[in-house]
Amino acid sequence: MEENLEVFQRETEDLKISENHIVKKQDMKNRHFHDSIELFILTKGTRYFFVDRQIYVIGKGTAILIPPGQIHKTSTYGEDARHNRFLLQFSKEGVLGMLQSAYGMDFEDFLQRYNGPAVFRPEKWKQVLQGIRQIKEAFETENVHLPMVRMLAYSLLSLYTEEMDHQRSLQREKDERLTFTSDVHNSIQQVIEYLNEHYMEELTLDKLAKQFFISRAFLTRNFRQVTGVTVVQYLTVVRIRRACLLLKDTEESITAIAEQCGFTNTTYFENVFRRLRGMTPGQYRKMVRTRT
Repeated sequence: MEENLEVFQRETEDLKISENHIVKKQDMKNRHFHDSIELFILTKGTRYFFVDRQIYVIGKGTAILIPPGQIHKTSTYGEDARHNRFLLQFSKEGVLGMLQSAYGMDFEDFLQRYNGPAVFRPEKWKQVLQGIRQIKEAFETENVHLPMVRMLAYSLLSLYTEEMDHQRSLQREKDERLTFTSDVHNSIQQVIEYLNEHYMEELTLDKLAKQFFISRAFLTRNFRQVTGVTVVQYLTVVRIRRACLLLKDTEESITAIAEQCGFTNTTYFENVFRRLRGMTPGQYRKMVRTRT
């Protein structure tokens, strides 16, 4: 049986805030992605965390930034499933001005520099916990001052980016202290990397299982358990993401892009693209070029 105690949840026009205490085993069962920037802060416990193409082990005092549209899933690490998490979800429109003024970056540059996990130093972790308390206290007042809430949320984001910069200044890889030892997770990590490097090829479950000396049943069951999606669903997301880059940055035809991204049928590619992006490849190309 699972038990998720939602102890706090608020939503403004451009910001969603929630806190959950999980006291029994609970894993995200399905794929999970959204259009906002999510800052996930683990305040208690240890979790496996899959995001995009990387599996981490994160513990108390760790935050991980998840860009829009990236598949992610958290799951139980070890025997003790109890954990607490605090989430901030920023809308793209809500943070554009702040990113430009505070970081001198546009949306894409910020996400390219800051994504993944950061482990807070003790003194910074105290500031994070204080910021969380202040956000919750702000909503206890009769007339909530939303600009103050946004400022506090941006402060937590700033603490996260500060720790990311600190880790880089020490020439540490972002995931140096977040490696995992599970044979299952190690196998699935290798498959994930392979899919990201060979997405343009004709890939089948049998071919992947043979490539990594595992059974098809092992691959199917554990890939979904770790990532929240099937191998085919994940590969499709990788291919469509690559197609988006080609539509934006090249003059290649829709047919040529479909072929380069592993789709043998252009009509099928267009249908999948429309389902995942809500528009045709041609409409997407026009939209992204209009923005630039």
